[in-house]
This record gives sequence, structure tokens and C-alpha cells, in this order.
Amino acid sequence: MEALTLVPGLALFLLLLAVIKLLKPKATHPNLPPGSFGWPVIGESLEFLCCQRGGHPEKFIQDRMTKYNSSVFRTSVLGEPMAVICRPAGNKFLFSNEGKKVALWWPSSVGKLMGRCLISKVGDEARSDKKMLMSFFSPEALMKIVGVVDEVTKDHLRIHWE
Repeated sequence: MEALTLVPGLALFLLLLAVIKLLKPKATHPNLPPGSFGWPVIGESLEFLCCQRGGHPEKFIQDRMTKYNSSVFRTSVLGEPMAVICRPAGNKFLFSNEGKKVALWWPSSVGKLMGRCLISKVGDEARSDKKMLMSFFSPEALMKIVGVVDEVTKDHLRIHWE
């Protein structure tokens, strides 16, 4: 019985979204790359996730590069509008200007899913954490623990594999 009231409500919601999308004036911004933000709220997340699930995440990028005939395009994935830059020249520009002309960021949904972890940190905080973490993997640090790792491994093999 509840499904009978849910279906018309869902259909009305989808119809309303379609009408809003069709009637919304198409503003052209000369400084924005070509592309589409997709449906309100959802954006192009469903297409992105379908490509991921199908085992071909690069298909999402390649389809848009072909569609817009550009190696730079805009989209909206995981609730965040973004510009996607492809090709080596774009990557070189991004990496050589990090902290100057561009800033690294993660979508807010990643922060909500992952919490405050090394993956979701940016800027000085990420640099200091990476520096601290890399000190544990320096040749000197590894030389200090290789004996302990060897003993623990031998004990484990002796106890659990014999």
C-alpha cells in the first residue's frame, strides 16, 4: 500500500527535476571550460560510478573529452562541481603551480566518508604528516628494524606453518 503512494511521489519528483533542468536558462561563462554539471544534486555521479563499477573508470573521462572536443571540461561528481584537466601539459601546469595558482582539495563527501586521515589532508598539514610518515621508511629506520621483522617472521612461520 505504501508503494502505491511512493511511486507517484517519486515520478512527480523526477518530472519536476526534468522541468527545472529544461527551463533553467543556459548561462554561458567565457572563463569556464565546456561541459555540464548534469542533474541537480546528482550531477554526473551516476555515470561516473557506472564506469567505475564496469571496470573502466577512464571511460568517463574519455567520453567527455570526445564529447566536448577538449582536454579540459567541467562536471559535477559526488556533489562537487569541478574542472577536469587531462593530458600531460595540464598535469604539469597543476603540479608546478600547486599552492600558487591552484589549490588541492577533496570533495566534502570524501571528508565525510574518510574522516580526518592522511588521504583527505591538504597543504601544510599533509606535508608535515607525509614527512613524519616517510621518516619511518628511511633507509636508516628500516635498517634498525630489519632484525626485529626477521625474528617475528621466523616465529610466525615456525608457529603457524610447521
